[in-house]
Amino acid sequence: MKNKQKRRKAKEDLDDFTEEDVTVPLHTLVIDKRTAVKIRNMADYSDVFAAIEGTVLAFWQEETRIHDRDVLSAYTSLLRDFDHQPEGSLASEIAKCVKAILLSKKQETQKDYTYGEITSCLSMLITIAKDHRSPDGIGYLKWVKTFFEGDMPMDRNTIIEYMFKNEM
Repeated sequence: MKNKQKRRKAKEDLDDFTEEDVTVPLHTLVIDKRTAVKIRNMADYSDVFAAIEGTVLAFWQEETRIHDRDVLSAYTSLLRDFDHQPEGSLASEIAKCVKAILLSKKQETQKDYTYGEITSCLSMLITIAKDHRSPDGIGYLKWVKTFFEGDMPMDRNTIIEYMFKNEM
């Protein structure tokens, strides 16, 4: 599935559920195993990553004044407490979208995630966001946008070119 299609699917999943549906506690939607996992292949969790980063991109497009530090703050806040985020905040929107994906998976009797898998995805995104720092404070946000637009650099030279242009 293409990146734009994944983002659209995540948005549609959120639209399929009521506010009440996506405010249930996370532990009711996952297996309550809190052990962190080593994510070797992001594709194994592509729906979770698409829900999180698609929400970040959509939020940034509406609130253009946010920076990477705001995204990092939201990710960190979700690691501390996934369920009690201030309404309308980036963290709250991410939580709702992830819960919509999990609800959708439950309805389709697909893969059940553990609590630890969800938090491990967030931890990995924190590392990625820190890796894409830039002087303008939006290096990670630009990286997410580039990813969802399908313009990711694929070879060593284009990756280096991208980094010089956007992150240095």
